[in-house]
Amino acid sequence: MGDCDSTAGGVEMLKRDISPANFIFMIRSFSLLSETGNEKHESGSFQACDKKWKLCVYPKGKKKQQQEADNEDAHISLYLQIVDTHNFPLGWVVHAKFSLFVYNHVEDKYFTVKDSGGEKVRRFHYMKTEWGFDQLLPLSIFNDPSNGYLVDDTCAFGAEIVVVSNATKGECLSLVKDPENKKYTWRISGFASKQREQQVIYSDEFTIEGSTWKLQVFPKGDSRAKDKNLSLFLESVDSSNLTVNNGRKLYAKYKLRICKQLKPGEDQEKEATCVFGGSPAVTRWGYYYFMLLNQLESVAKGFLLNDTLIVEVEFMSLTKFSEF
Repeated sequence: MGDCDSTAGGVEMLKRDISPANFIFMIRSFSLLSETGNEKHESGSFQACDKKWKLCVYPKGKKKQQQEADNEDAHISLYLQIVDTHNFPLGWVVHAKFSLFVYNHVEDKYFTVKDSGGEKVRRFHYMKTEWGFDQLLPLSIFNDPSNGYLVDDTCAFGAEIVVVSNATKGECLSLVKDPENKKYTWRISGFASKQREQQVIYSDEFTIEGSTWKLQVFPKGDSRAKDKNLSLFLESVDSSNLTVNNGRKLYAKYKLRICKQLKPGEDQEKEATCVFGGSPAVTRWGYYYFMLLNQLESVAKGFLLNDTLIVEVEFMSLTKFSEF
């Protein structure tokens, strides 16, 4: 890297012959660009460590008090910005070490710009997408061609980036109201034979907002309602496993219903709220006495049609876990 050339304002500059490994940003007609009134000039995006970045040059300094070029304390500022983060997971964080560069035409060397005392790990996140140096170089030095940074109205900057591997994982808990694909419909054909032969019937598993569920029907009632009522429950497939591994709990507010096929809209429906998981784990929640069997089996009522029963669950809100 070479010997330390200068240190000021927390910035350390070191000479080297090798060009930046990741990106070089050359600006021609720099003075004309500065006259456009733009407070910063951005490079195109470039890739490093599987992330996309930009270099941002502030010709009159990023801080407002530095924006007047005739201010003897004014500096040019250089920043690294992470971009294209819209596909990153909620709560994303990228830890990175980086060095920024200024090319010196006179010495034909690249001046490495870094924090004094060594490279710091910077934390990029959705509230802080830029890190860099407010006081890269005094404008009085940068603008003087004899110093080698701006020659023939041309300058060049660069970047080297290392994303630090971080074993820390995070999780975001959110409550989703009125989720997409919130309804699951289960058509039970051959219901009469199932009612005679099976004590309990399970639907296929289905997933809502990352959690897996299934419906549970007792065609002639669970032990508490045997031969009197149909019993209907929502079961969390995840709840037992979550309790054992990380103590998560799943909150859900939902409606259970038996659809009236002859007169849609007059369904048998009940609302439920439950926190699944915990210790001991709550794995299912619903109603022992969901619907009287004589109502269910009545042809006039129209719940059973062609020996088919339609059962639904509709989620109103539930917890969602996402990792980052």
